[in-house]
Amino acid sequence: MIPTAAAELATTLGEPLRSLVVYGSAARDDFDPRRSNVNLAVVAEPLGFAQLGQVAQWLTQWRPEGFAAPLLLSTTDLARSLDVFPLEFLDIQAYHRVLAGADMFTGLDLPADAIRRECEREAKGKLVRLRELYLELAGSGRELRALMLDSRKSFLMVMRGLLQLRGEGWAGSPHSVVERFERCYECAMPALAALDPTLVDQPIEQHFDDYLQDVELLATIADRALHGAQ
Repeated sequence: MIPTAAAELATTLGEPLRSLVVYGSAARDDFDPRRSNVNLAVVAEPLGFAQLGQVAQWLTQWRPEGFAAPLLLSTTDLARSLDVFPLEFLDIQAYHRVLAGADMFTGLDLPADAIRRECEREAKGKLVRLRELYLELAGSGRELRALMLDSRKSFLMVMRGLLQLRGEGWAGSPHSVVERFERCYECAMPALAALDPTLVDQPIEQHFDDYLQDVELLATIADRALHGAQ
């Protein structure tokens, strides 16, 4: 399915297409189409309104098959965004397959300082948002569980970024990421490490408290992380 959709998108864009990759879970062996969308990244030059319209028509056909709206970048966007979205580019670098054109995502020079800044911004911003959402969702155990499970993805990305600064690399399962982070930064993240199984037996309010404490610690580490320190 992915090769067919990619071939149609490449044909639709034609000459402007420079690179088309699938990234994220769909680029890994454990991809489950029942639970995850297919994420594509496109680099095109030019990338104007005409190209947007072409991709929109393609998406109308393929969205029901689980394809998310592609990440669309011009060559200039790619060159000038490395210091703005380094975590996102690290994620693409770690898990992607080239479907058409050149591989423009391997070997990107992502500044360590930019990685640390985005880790700090993401951790602190999501922490503030968690508190706000708790006020809105208090009393709904089901929604609090969903909130923790969903937000954990962002905090795992922050952990991966901070591990990258220590030369630990990006790839690995969520469980291994938390284990490596605890070892590397000499800390304990029990709620983040055991989020899925403990939600069954522990009171949700207590578990949310533990989860917030882990996130607060993560934000503090991101704030103090040394660039590339070993």
